[in-house]
Amino acid sequence: MGVVLGAASQQKVVLAMVLLFVVHLAGIAVLVSMMGRDVLEMFRTSPYSDDDDGGGPPPADDPVVPTTPTGGGLPLPDAEQAPRRLREPGRLADHYPRTPRRPDHAPAPVREPVKH
Repeated sequence: MGVVLGAASQQKVVLAMVLLFVVHLAGIAVLVSMMGRDVLEMFRTSPYSDDDDGGGPPPADDPVVPTTPTGGGLPLPDAEQAPRRLREPGRLADHYPRTPRRPDHAPAPVREPVKH
């Protein structure tokens, strides 16, 4: 059950399909050329290039490192040894007491059914 078209309408359909194909082809060409520009631009300018465009502040000098110690030295005054070392054999949890469990509750009173 096909639709029979006249010669003029067949030509219009073919022309519309060709125009649609050409428009899509042109769009693809534009997209590819835009991607190509980005790729070429990426290869033209390297982030490690020695070109200086004159912008920005001059590079900073190396920071001055003090030659004398400023604190009381090692060990630090607030440093304390841990009570247990991880290098000792055994589990770390074995050296600490277990947390107490909740106390047992008194059992709930037994409820007797009420008769009406």
